[in-house]
Parts: sequence; structure tokens; C-alpha cells
Amino acid sequence: MHASIGKYARRTLSALCCAVAILTAGCHGHPSTSGYGIMWATLTDEPGDFTSYIVTIDSVTLTRNDGVVVTMIGTPEIVNFAQYSNIAEMWGSGAVPVGTYVSATITLDYTAASITVMQNGLPVLATVVDAVTGAAATTYSVAVNFDPAHQPTITSTYASTSAVPLAIDLNVAASSIVDATSSPPVVRVRPYLTAGYLPDNTKLTRVRGPLINSSTDVSTYTVYVRPFYDEANNIGSISLFSQPNTIYTINGNTYVGAPGLAALSVLSAGITMTAGFTTFEPDYNPTNQAYAGKFNLLYVIGASSLEDQYTEGLSGDVIARDGNTLTLLGSTLFLNTANVFEYLVPTTQLLVGPGTIVTADDNTTLKGLDYRSISVGQHVSARGIYSLSADNVTTLNATGTSSTNTGSVRLQSTEFWGPLVSSAGAGLVMNLQTINDWPVSAYDFAGNGVTSAQDPAPAAYSVDNGAIPLPADTAVGDPLWVSGFTTPFGSAPPDLTAVSVNDELSVQTAGGQVGGAASTAPGTQTCGEGSQVCDTASLQVIWTQSTGTTTPFSVVSDDEFSIDLSNAAYVSGVIRIGPESIDLKSLPATPLVVSTSLPVTSTFAPRFGYGNPKTSTTTPSTTLTTALVVYSDFSTFVTGLDSTLSATNPALQLEARGVFNRTTNTFTATSISFVL
Repeated sequence: MHASIGKYARRTLSALCCAVAILTAGCHGHPSTSGYGIMWATLTDEPGDFTSYIVTIDSVTLTRNDGVVVTMIGTPEIVNFAQYSNIAEMWGSGAVPVGTYVSATITLDYTAASITVMQNGLPVLATVVDAVTGAAATTYSVAVNFDPAHQPTITSTYASTSAVPLAIDLNVAASSIVDATSSPPVVRVRPYLTAGYLPDNTKLTRVRGPLINSSTDVSTYTVYVRPFYDEANNIGSISLFSQPNTIYTINGNTYVGAPGLAALSVLSAGITMTAGFTTFEPDYNPTNQAYAGKFNLLYVIGASSLEDQYTEGLSGDVIARDGNTLTLLGSTLFLNTANVFEYLVPTTQLLVGPGTIVTADDNTTLKGLDYRSISVGQHVSARGIYSLSADNVTTLNATGTSSTNTGSVRLQSTEFWGPLVSSAGAGLVMNLQTINDWPVSAYDFAGNGVTSAQDPAPAAYSVDNGAIPLPADTAVGDPLWVSGFTTPFGSAPPDLTAVSVNDELSVQTAGGQVGGAASTAPGTQTCGEGSQVCDTASLQVIWTQSTGTTTPFSVVSDDEFSIDLSNAAYVSGVIRIGPESIDLKSLPATPLVVSTSLPVTSTFAPRFGYGNPKTSTTTPSTTLTTALVVYSDFSTFVTGLDSTLSATNPALQLEARGVFNRTTNTFTATSISFVL
């Protein structure tokens, strides 16, 4: 069966009231004394053990320091959070009354949640229940107190010089516990979020929506914000800033810089859909005493390359190819004509041919792409004609052979993981274990080679890394994270052309330089610019859920702590780095978690939080009595956590993000979520 969920346009009264006051939050804003200012809301997640995590995020309300409650966004959106671990999404731009705000309440609806986990290399639809009651999960309103040192203040202006960015982060690892022993598996949920001031600048922010206008003279274009897969609602508007090296893929053509913006500027406003992948450039405005900033474009997908009125969308990982029929795993089906998207548990089929337009996202070096360029191992997003057979097989025909089928396929950088076998010159060989976290056993590489004898062999998977060096001190047997594009079907070896090569340490440093330079000098770029993906380490600890513990630490101070692995309530602890899993008890000692700031630490505040989401929900058995609290200062966080731990608020779960260094056995945390 399909793990599916319909995405239908819904408007609420609060959304309509908010929309009336929304103006463009970009470089063309004008000062106002109306008593309102602008807030941008972005949404992302910290990943967990899920192949899909689809819930409805209903609304965001803000509480001012005088007790006034304001609805910032009231337009429900269905979101697959499993797709947002490496990017953030601009959810909307809203008009908010002036003042300083002390908390945000985010409402999530799990009533029709579709959550899948991986079992035996395949996605399996899980049963979703409330972690407290064991009954079906319902609707949760999670209150988050802003860091007292970084409370957002709205000033009376609609200019982008004073727009306040609000970053919402659902930590799915801290929000859920998976019971894989059940059949089907059971996911117990208690949503855990943070809400911070300024977006996380180690992730690209995707801004999707229909074109309003372009200004080639000031290198911007403006869109209505229409996030995720929404096809109806415009949640504010925003101007995006083109750069000389911005890559545009529009109607199957690739441009760089000003020519791309010029090509976009002649397209029809209102019906031309765009998705701009941006970096955020914060800026403090002393006149308004507020942080603001602008969104700079790294790359843009637009017009029929993104979506059009004639075709539907299908994305996934190519696990087999037979002639011009491709088999995809982990597919998302996007029916824009019906305003529906589905995550599909079964494999799907993608048909290609000489008429298929093939492009590569964020890439200008791959030339002469056509239907033969798509090979096994590649992640793709396609447009074409959708059909569902009598035996329930989803097929997308992207051959482009009809007048209303501008069939197209976008190649997207894909991550390959496994230990190094050998290296020489511009090539290396790896023992391939996973592709985009799927086990390599799921892939049939037949046909990828020039001959059948040259089809890729996972134990000796060949990579053309060109001028990209191996990370320093990489030895045979060390794991590698390689991002890139598979070589065209029928042309291997080499099996893969790399755009980045990282080791265990460098891949954790978001925005690390290609070639693993971050192992000695942490990068300062955003994910997608250097290391291509963010595989920051995730420290996950679970204690007995019935009792928890009031003494989780063996060592704790203002700037460090370590977990007591001998605690009777300790159940499990692991460090995850992408597909790599390290049991805490397999290490010489429990790692020391430190708070030393890294060069790549985001300006996003806060980073450290704790709270009891059981009492921050509106489930039938609990009431909204306490809120999650977050801080940017580690010592303040530790002090607050220590005073809150008690028999009624024991530690149940921990999820921290950061960089794990095996040599020093330290975990440098850039974010911490303590579930009580």
C-alpha cells in the first residue's frame, strides 16, 4: 500500500487576516508607522531514523511580553520532515504587531501522520502513537520560550532592514522513539521543537513560489511564498538576491548569473513557479536596533524544470534500469493538478526516452546530458504523465513525446558511503555500503557498465575525484562520504564523478571544503556549497521511559558534560554520522560533550534546550502547563537543566548535534535537546 497523505489547499480565518496585512519583505519595502513589522518563518528538522515523517504543521502563534497572543501563520501545510534535514524551507512572511516576543507556540497535527522507517533495507509504514498514552497520536501545541538573550523584537516598518527571521526546528530524533520489534513498527511521538532568532546558516533555505517580478538592474526577483508542495496559498512575499555565480535551471536550460535572471525576467508573472536555494546574510541595523538580512541565491530551479500545469512530479533514487524503464525507491509523487503529494512505500517506475530533457541541479560542468545520462545510484526529480496500473504500480512517463508532456529529469547530487579500498592519481576505489542511506543491496547495477563485466561492483566501486584530494591522513579502511553524480548508463567505469570527498571528521563540519579540508581547517560555507550535504554527528541517548533519571551525567560543569553509561536507567546511546553508527559503549570511554564554539557555529540562536513535551501538548490526558526552554549560552542552559531535573521531570532522552572527534573522544555540541 502507499504511505500517502493528501495535500489540499486550506485557509483559516487567521491566515486570511494575516494575509491582508502582508507586504513584500525585500529590498523594496518602505517604512511604516502602522504598528506592524515583518517576520520571516523558516522550517527545518534534525533527522532521525525515518524514511518519511509526514505531519501537518498547523500554525505559529507568538506571545508578546505584555501577554498579547498573535497568530503569525495560520495556513496549515503538510510537510515531510525527512526531506528537510539538509535544507530549511521558507514557510511564510507575515505582518506582526510591534513589540518584544517571549515565546512561540507551534501546533502540529499527527492525526493523519504518515511515518515510515527502514526495515531490511526497505521503507515500512509505522503505527504512530502518543508516547504518553499509547493511543493514536493527535494534535500537539508545543510552546517554546525564546532565549532571554535573543527575544525577537518587531519594529514598526515593512522594510527588510528590520524584518525578523524566525527559525523553527522540529527535532524528529528527540520527538520520537521507534519500536522496531513490533510488526508493523511503532513510533511513539512527543514533538520536540526549538524556535530561534535568525535562520540556521549552515543550511540552505529554499524559497518556493510563483514569480511576481524581476529587477535585473538591482539583481533581484520577487515571489509570493508558496512553501513545500502548496499550490494555492500565498503566504507573504519576499525578494531574493541574485549573485554573479548563481546557477539558474529554467525550462531545461542552464545559465549563470545575470543571463539567468534575464531569462527568468521575461517569463509570465503569477504562473512561473520558482524554487530558489539561498544562503542567509544577517545584518544588524543599528537604526532599528534589530537584526535583518537578505537571502542570496546559490541556485534556482524555475518554470517547467520545476513544475508546469501539464505534468506531475516524481522523485526518488534509481535502484535499477532496464532499457528506458527506471525503478525508483523512496519515491515522492507530486500531483500538482490535484494538489496532492504522496510518499510511496512500493518502488515506482520512471519512463525516459530521446525526448526527455535532462539537467543537473547546481551544476554547470556536466554537459550534453540526455536520457542516457541517468544511471543506477542517482537521485532524480522528474516531470511527466502519471498513471497507476491495475496492480498498483505508479509510473511516470517522462519521455516528452506528446504535446502536453514536456518530460524532464533533474539529476541531483547523491551521497555514497563506504570505506576506502585504494586510491591513485585522480581516482579512488571504495567498498560501497550505502547510497543516500539506502543499503547498497537494494541496487541492481546491471547495465551501468560498458560491458556486463564492467558493471559496478559495490566492493570495488570506482570514483573519479579529479582534482579533489583525499582528506589528509585518510588510510585504507577509513570511511568516506562522497557526493556526486553517477556516470551515464552504459559508460562505467568510473562509476561515479565526485563533487566532494570527505572523511568522518570533515563531513561533520557543515560547509566543509571539498577534499575534506575541514579536517584541519573547519569550513565556513553553507551546506551545498562545500561538503554538499550536512552529516553533522548526532548523539542520541535514551533512558528508561517509565522512570527516566535525575542523574544522567558522570561529569557536568558550566562548559562540558558526559553521560553516565553505568546509570541503571540507561537504555542505549549512539553517535550517528550519516549512515555510520557508533555505540557509545564501544568507545574507550564515554565522550566528553563540550560547548566550545566552532568556526561554523551558526548565528542561529538558541542552540541548547530542555523541557517536558509531555506537558506541552494538547493530548486528552495532558494540559499545557510547561514550555520547552532554549538558550544560546551553554552555562545558562546547564544551570537551568540542573534546577529542572527532578522526580517529576527526569531525563528521558537526549539528542545533540555537532562534531565528534575520535582522536580526542570529544563531542563538540552546536545544539542540544534534552527531553524531560
